[in-house]
This record gives sequence, C-alpha cells and structure tokens, in this order.
Amino acid sequence: MSLLSLSPRQTPEYRLDMSPLTPDRIAGQTLAAIRRIRLVYGGETIRVADLFAVSGRAGRHIRIEQGSAKLSGVGQGMQSGRIEIAGNVGDLAGRGMAGGSIQVTGDAGAWAGSGLAGGRIEIAGNAEDYAGAGRPGDRFGMRGDLLHIGGQAGDRAGDRMRRGIIIRGRAGDYCASRIHAGTVIVMGKAGSYPAAGMRRGSLILAKKPARLSATFKSCGDLKMQFLRLLFTQLANMGDDLASLRQQRPTARRFSGDQALGGKGEILILGHY
Repeated sequence: MSLLSLSPRQTPEYRLDMSPLTPDRIAGQTLAAIRRIRLVYGGETIRVADLFAVSGRAGRHIRIEQGSAKLSGVGQGMQSGRIEIAGNVGDLAGRGMAGGSIQVTGDAGAWAGSGLAGGRIEIAGNAEDYAGAGRPGDRFGMRGDLLHIGGQAGDRAGDRMRRGIIIRGRAGDYCASRIHAGTVIVMGKAGSYPAAGMRRGSLILAKKPARLSATFKSCGDLKMQFLRLLFTQLANMGDDLASLRQQRPTARRFSGDQALGGKGEILILGHY
C-alpha cells in the first residue's frame, strides 16, 4: 500500500484545518501538488509545505508523524483509505466520514466521529465531549460502523447516534443521550443520567452509573444470549477487547426512556 508521510516542521500555533488531506482527495497527485495544497491556519491559509515535510507517495494511506490538538478535521468527509496519527488530534476527527479508517495513538478533541456514516475510528487515548454525536443542525449523530475509544469519553458521547461506540474507560454525563438506534458500550463508570431522552437502542454499562433518570423502569436481572454473541464478536475485533469473551451474558435491564415510549434499554452487567 502506498504511504504518504506528513512530518511537522513545527508545532502548530493555531487551529489547522486538515480536512483537504484525505487519501481519496489527494489520490493520484504528485508530491509537488500536495505540497501546494492550501490549508486554513488560524485566520489565513498556508501551503502544506509550510508546516509539513511531505514524503512517500499518494495512495490509500496517510501517516501524520506527530499529532497535535491543533490539527482539526483530520479525515473529515473521507470516503476511503486509512489515516494514522502518531499522537493527538483536535476537534472533528472523522466528521462526516463515509468509509475507510482513522487510527489515533493519542487523544482526540470534541466531536470525534460526529456524523460518521461509514468506516471505523480508533482512538487509543481519551476523547473530549460529543464523541459520535450530532452537531447543532444535524438530525443524527454517527449512523454507520464503529467508534472505539480506548480511554475516557467526555459528556454526551453518542448523542443522537444510530450505530455503535465502545468506550473502554469512563464516560461523562448524558452518555448515549437521545440515541435513535445502535449500541453504546462503556467498560468504565458512566456519569449522571445516561441515555436520557433515548428513543431506541441499547446502552451497555459494566458498572452502575452515577445517577439514573427516573424515567427508566427496572425489568430485573436477565440472562440474554445475544450479549454472549455480541461480546464474542467484539472480542474477535482485536486483542484489546479479548477480555469480553469472559463476560457473563447477564444484566439488570432498564427500559426507557419512558417519557419517549420506552423502546430503548440500559443493561448494567454483573452485580447491580
């Protein structure tokens, strides 16, 4: 696979819009043409070559050799290919992405995976607020494939989403709020009022949340074989999820949000 490498010449001082640099947008371009691409940097535009040393060949794989929280919109709108970031990224990573994959070895800013329609995003570290959520004016949040957060997630992860998020660490308040469909899994402790306003879908929690809304109704402790199948499928996705094979398929089920028809559910694994 052809690899295009971007090595920062300096640490960005201002917000840098990286959305023009996706594998599908630069496919077939020469290195000289890529170096001339202009990026919005603070209140002006600059050439790629002003901030990055560019090497390799344009193809289906881009690697950013040193990330930064100032790198905004990495992979935004990408259709195919792979982007790797060694380090952190800023806001809107994978926003509106329709295919391909993004791998972040550090942390991500707000709105990671917002409007994700297809493809997979893996964040090894933490993600700030609104991961996988819809932005103001969006009807839905993410609606395709998977967002995997290896660390913690901020508030309102998965807000208005329709697909799937795995959070291996803690989650902030209002996790999975207003979701329309799909599944959110939180392996750490969730904050207050998870799944508030949910219409359908499932929120699976490994631990009891800080506070649960009164509009969720307890259905008791249940054994659900679909959980065994789900955990097996997820465990096959990578070594970091292999421990899910040992998870028992029992949970205390809460149906809700009763204020909106009660067609969704919160499943709290193990002992409540």
